Amino acid sequence: MLRTLFSFRGLILVFGLVAVMLPIALVGQLGIVRTLNTINADVAQTRQGALATAAVLQYQLDEETGVRGFAATGRHLFLEPYERALTAMPDRLLELEQIEYSERTNDADDRTLAELRRVNREWLDTVAEPIVAGARDQEARLLHGKRLIDRFRVLAHSLDAHYSDRYAALVARRERTIRTTTLVGVLAIAVIGLEIIVFGAVIARMRRELDRERGFVETLQSAASVRLVAPPHLAIGTAYRSATRGTRIGGDVYDVYRLDADRTLLLVADVSGKGLTAAVDTTFVRYAVRALASEGLAPDEIVTRFDDLYRCANPPPESFVTLFAGVHDRRDGSVEYVNAGHEACWVRRGTAVVVLPPTGPIVGLGGIPFAAARTPLAAGELLVLATDGLTEGRDARGGIVGIVRATEWVAKARARTPQDLADNLVAAVTRYTRGRITDDLAILVVEPLP
Repeated sequence: MLRTLFSFRGLILVFGLVAVMLPIALVGQLGIVRTLNTINADVAQTRQGALATAAVLQYQLDEETGVRGFAATGRHLFLEPYERALTAMPDRLLELEQIEYSERTNDADDRTLAELRRVNREWLDTVAEPIVAGARDQEARLLHGKRLIDRFRVLAHSLDAHYSDRYAALVARRERTIRTTTLVGVLAIAVIGLEIIVFGAVIARMRRELDRERGFVETLQSAASVRLVAPPHLAIGTAYRSATRGTRIGGDVYDVYRLDADRTLLLVADVSGKGLTAAVDTTFVRYAVRALASEGLAPDEIVTRFDDLYRCANPPPESFVTLFAGVHDRRDGSVEYVNAGHEACWVRRGTAVVVLPPTGPIVGLGGIPFAAARTPLAAGELLVLATDGLTEGRDARGGIVGIVRATEWVAKARARTPQDLADNLVAAVTRYTRGRITDDLAILVVEPLP
């Protein structure tokens, strides 16, 4: 038997098996590649639908925020996010309709999308446009608008659930296909060594497809983020880590916004919750505080007015915001600020570090005043603001970082630039927690330039 196998006849038999098995293996592998391409295209389309749904929710929030801000203050400045969202909303709704049309899988989702468009139109016709036009019964219209907004969010979350379920099903199908690919590859390798080349090509192509999809999602997330532009008299450093796996968005936000030639708004805030819902709320925080600061208000007035707006937005009862909102004035080299229940705030002067304690309660309680404070911030000194992802990080045994250890990190970190300090703080908490990020982390470091 062995003699026959290693004879010329055996060699012909082996090459005959190669000639028969190689086309079969190639055809099988090419079919699997086409299946993976189809699945990856469906996954990308599903992700696009989820992102479009998130955008629709954000635009509705911008519309509501703008109208509520205008109704509360009578200032047209608040209508800027409303007008931007009003322009962008139809394109996103049309995008969702095209995705639903291409799927042709669920008539209920088509009806949900039609109802979503109808509710938005009714909200514009009966609430937004009359209030913008100066209707007198604004309170009644806002109450009616609250019911419409709740209905809108229920419908949007229904669509989001559809995309999440479809995404999970597609990923499971892709995993089954990948397992089948591996099995076919192993069997082919057992039959003939040449199959390993085909198998390697399939795996390489699959990885390229996955990397391209991941890069596409990350590009969309980067496009949705705000890029800070520091004024010429300030140097800034930033860092952001999301606790939500697979995304760079969360409930923490930082902002540097130039108010005029001398004054700059500095903001770090932490919205309760995580993920997409909290990220949507951070948009409201950033632009509401910017709008109020642009009116020339003092920090305590900014936070007091923002507290009113936040509570008027009807968040869930358990929702709240902690924030540090300050205005740096380069004329006297100081920062006037309100610390609304925010723990991780420091000023570093050389090797000395001063903790800036809270000056008021968290945002969302109502009825409690916010006090302002002032601290000098000269050239070469560093204002360090972080969210509780820094102070509440935990090691493997559950030990918390705490304000004392975080203060030591701020004091001892090498920092030739503000960005160096931000990066060193992220590295310190990463080492302490061994890379387990369980809460969103945002860091903003500001240094006046000479």
